[in-house]
Amino acid sequence: MSTEAISGMDWDPMDTAEGIPFDVYARLRREAPISKTSTGAWFIAKQDDLLAATRDVDVFRASMREPGVVVPPEEMLVSEIPEPRHGQVRKVVNSAVAAHRLGRVEDFTRQLAHRLFDEAFAKGKGATVEMVEEIALPIPTSVIAVLLGAPAEDYKLWGEWSDEVVQGDYPRFNRGPRGEGLAGAHPEFVAYVDRMIAERKADSDPPDDFTTRLLQTKVDGITLSDVELRTLLVFLLISGNETTRHLLSNLLYRLATQDGLLETLQAKPELIPNAIEECLRLDSVVINLVRTVMQDSVFRGHAMRQGERVFFGVASANRDEDVYDDPDVFRLDRAKPKAHASFGGGPHVCPGASLARLEGRVLLEVAAERLARIELPEGFVREKVPVFWANGPASLPALLTPRSPTA
Repeated sequence: MSTEAISGMDWDPMDTAEGIPFDVYARLRREAPISKTSTGAWFIAKQDDLLAATRDVDVFRASMREPGVVVPPEEMLVSEIPEPRHGQVRKVVNSAVAAHRLGRVEDFTRQLAHRLFDEAFAKGKGATVEMVEEIALPIPTSVIAVLLGAPAEDYKLWGEWSDEVVQGDYPRFNRGPRGEGLAGAHPEFVAYVDRMIAERKADSDPPDDFTTRLLQTKVDGITLSDVELRTLLVFLLISGNETTRHLLSNLLYRLATQDGLLETLQAKPELIPNAIEECLRLDSVVINLVRTVMQDSVFRGHAMRQGERVFFGVASANRDEDVYDDPDVFRLDRAKPKAHASFGGGPHVCPGASLARLEGRVLLEVAAERLARIELPEGFVREKVPVFWANGPASLPALLTPRSPTA
């Protein structure tokens, strides 16, 4: 079938409310790996093409914005900032979330995970635990708060505000019902972050956290402005919990539904990293990455025009038959478990990958230690979160059976 014919399929890559269209992705990978959708946007379905596109940052710029929406440079999210400024800012971000800096965070994460399971078991036998809200959500929101220097007990605020931002109009239109820009659309979130910045600027001996390092670090000889700091901190607070929350929820869902997985990880804890990577691949937290074509160009033989939108089909690439044997099967024995596209690629690869993997590993280690069984209600149907690009269960009510201390 020609690209033109398959382009006529009536599907919109942003329409994932009824589920992720894996059947459409499979057909595209076979018949038109790079094609136009019925909305006029391009869609890249195969992994090799997608990873190649992520490296071409001069042509494909990350943006959720609608065509014509102009954002002041100081208010651009990290993913939107063009090179070379993007690389300069990324150096600062990487300094906070690099793997070698996460030692102190691991102890905090482990203690928190144990406390959350303690609280779940304290409900008593037969009590339902809402695992998304009571286990998955508190971990990344608390961890990113500790990294940035915000009170961990405010984690519910981060969760609520993150949901408001990603589910609202701001990411697409740079405005919301209450006003223009981030400050107008989400004033409470901005006020909180501005207060964090002001407190450190007024403190002669500010705490040694990432917010303080941002204030004191120069990028290419220039200190970030207060607005740039605010934008960066909000971006980190959202990205540090929104996607990782879904990863943790997906891991819990796999433990509950993947036959024998919990027992396998208890018997062979060395397979826990593989389980995380396989969940990242098969249950892609990010379904699509959205890019804008910045200049007329030809990519893999396809003429793309400036201003056109391109969807990098991460969930499709992660099931590419040319890359994976049994691509629709959860397997712990893959030769290259990290060879998926879930964190993107190229210069804009997700800076929080190490942190997300750490949180997933600690959760699985604690779950394997503490749990004998996870039971979802009879007839439970997994419903996806409402964000079009995100994949995680909206809720996970479960009965948790604690593991015997002698097990």
